[in-house]
Amino acid sequence: MKRRNRVRTLRGTIKFPARSSGASPNTGRRELILDDGRINVGYRIIEFRIWNSNMTGSAGGQFESEAHLSMGVDITSSRSDASDNREIAWACYATGQPNTSGVSYFDLVDPDHIVVRDLNIIFPSVTNTVADSRVNYYILMEEYDITDQEAIISIIKEESQDVEN
Repeated sequence: MKRRNRVRTLRGTIKFPARSSGASPNTGRRELILDDGRINVGYRIIEFRIWNSNMTGSAGGQFESEAHLSMGVDITSSRSDASDNREIAWACYATGQPNTSGVSYFDLVDPDHIVVRDLNIIFPSVTNTVADSRVNYYILMEEYDITDQEAIISIIKEESQDVEN
């Protein structure tokens, strides 16, 4: 595997409608990278962040968002699961929590994966009361040239097969 001198960013916003406090949370999914047939080019995720457009929660109400990056296309609203090889990064963001002040944030990236085919951002739970919410995402990644054998291993991981044991 040879790192190219290219760093790429993916960023965007997904809008979620307001929900009453007793309603089920919003869910969402967006395809970020689609299989282009070039199996000898892969991407290593370096950083994954999400945040609400109203970052302070000053509009009132509570906002919670959970997201993960997945190489599987059949995952739509499942909660984050680190035992699933297709999930490679996780993040959450919350404002306006009862009995707390400020913003809560978490992010984690597993650097031991190379994206060869598809990459999706999954929002299994977005709880927003009072108003519609826009959730921003930012993904930083490095581009690599990979051998046929490395591509095969990455594709097997994308299919959620255990290649480590």
